Amino acid sequence: MVSDRKKKMDQIAEKRRTIRIRRSSLLEGKLGNLDRPSIKIAETREELKQAFRIVYKVYRASGYVKEPHPSKMLYDIYSFLPTTSVFVFKSYLDVISTMTLYDDTYPLGLPMDALYKDKVDELRSQGRRVAEIGALATPKRRRSLGIMIYLSKAVFNYLRINHVNDVCITVNPKHTRFYRDILLFRDYGEERSYEKVGAPAVLLRVDFDEYANRLEEIYGENEFDTDLSAFFSKVNNRMLDPNIIYPPKRNRPLDYDAARYLFAQRPEVLDSLTDEQFRYVTSLYNKALFSEGAILH
Repeated sequence: MVSDRKKKMDQIAEKRRTIRIRRSSLLEGKLGNLDRPSIKIAETREELKQAFRIVYKVYRASGYVKEPHPSKMLYDIYSFLPTTSVFVFKSYLDVISTMTLYDDTYPLGLPMDALYKDKVDELRSQGRRVAEIGALATPKRRRSLGIMIYLSKAVFNYLRINHVNDVCITVNPKHTRFYRDILLFRDYGEERSYEKVGAPAVLLRVDFDEYANRLEEIYGENEFDTDLSAFFSKVNNRMLDPNIIYPPKRNRPLDYDAARYLFAQRPEVLDSLTDEQFRYVTSLYNKALFSEGAILH
């Protein structure tokens, strides 16, 4: 029988082989070439518009958006909920990367319920608060900057502040390495076919009740070039944290101008709602927004 110590050493050795990345390429990148880099939760119509256009462009190029859309933006009804936060990485006024955090909200639940409701229900039945990360998008020319690790840090700190127990993500199996090996997600749902995007998906999960210990266990060893344990555990980071806004839970609908514009661009986001869900969404906004002719450019 292999001893626990040997198992741990093997685990560390394997991690070293699979994620031997240097601090200069992962955490320090080339952010100095950006103009006043910052991370925040999108609030304005312009920030949301830029974020959703990046998602559309990246997903269209990856084949996840099969048919072109005149808006050249990609979002759904969850984007209008008070508990959804669209994180954006900006170079001064320009959004250059984005990641969306969805909080479990009745009666809509989470986007991943479409594919993994049974697995999410397991967590709900235990009284655990679940959130989902989705709509991750960085244009190809920006990916060498390591922006996604900074967005992940901002989102994970936000989750910690708001006492979320579990965060889940659905990922194409060929793109799981970053989430498993770097962010330490674990498998939670078997591979399934995601017809909406015409690709397979797996469900990954981080248990925040044990996450700090796992970071220390994996990254606390001196052999590693990159101390992601300190990076994710400490709120302050010399390069970006002065420009990362960690607000309390947003918990309010989009402003009227942004909602009116976005509903006008993709009115079909309302089509698949049940009567109960439609009543909930319309209750969040001025009912005049949904009257005939009100949703315009």
